Amino acid sequence: MASTSSTGAGSGRTGVAGGDTKGKVKGALLLARMRYLREQGASAAERVLRHLTAADQSVLKGVLLPSTWYPADVLLRLEMTIAAVLAHGDRARMFLDMGRVSAEANLGPRGLQRAFLREGAPQFLLERVPHLYASHHSNGTRTYEAAGPFSAVIRTFGGEAANSDDCLTAIGWLERAIELSGGKGARVVETRCQARGAECCEYRCEWKAVAAGA
Repeated sequence: MASTSSTGAGSGRTGVAGGDTKGKVKGALLLARMRYLREQGASAAERVLRHLTAADQSVLKGVLLPSTWYPADVLLRLEMTIAAVLAHGDRARMFLDMGRVSAEANLGPRGLQRAFLREGAPQFLLERVPHLYASHHSNGTRTYEAAGPFSAVIRTFGGEAANSDDCLTAIGWLERAIELSGGKGARVVETRCQARGAECCEYRCEWKAVAAGA
């Protein structure tokens, strides 16, 4: 029988700036997006920031704390503005890359989520995706289901307003997370999407093997 796990929004999260968790994300997500933006070059980063409101600029140019809650709208506006200013016709690739950079930033050798990664064991990380999601999003839940030795299904229920672009960042994050865990040929396909009226966003994750020596 496939194993499943889930973590809900009411999982005892505390420490929210302003006292309300509605529509909040952890600063670690904003830091990862800012890392991606800076990797596009100083000039590109400045152009993107100039298109944001003074209030958003104040947040993003200030001291971002990874464990502090921030309005989810700030993250959304940053992502949308990056795509609008820098995508140059390849919007999907840009959102996928944002997700990949986020995985690298938080699961890499100096990442805050490194403890959730075990080299040679992608399932170890994927099983903990529900907890990771709940600890960084005030709304919604994510579930895990093992579908075989080299496959799993991740589902997102609720969360911020349904947005197909956000699904691309999830795909990019999952693929890179599997690779960082040693999985080869990682492939993630979204088979259901809340933005298209489904009850959840469903991501089928597959990899061919675990890297030798991982």
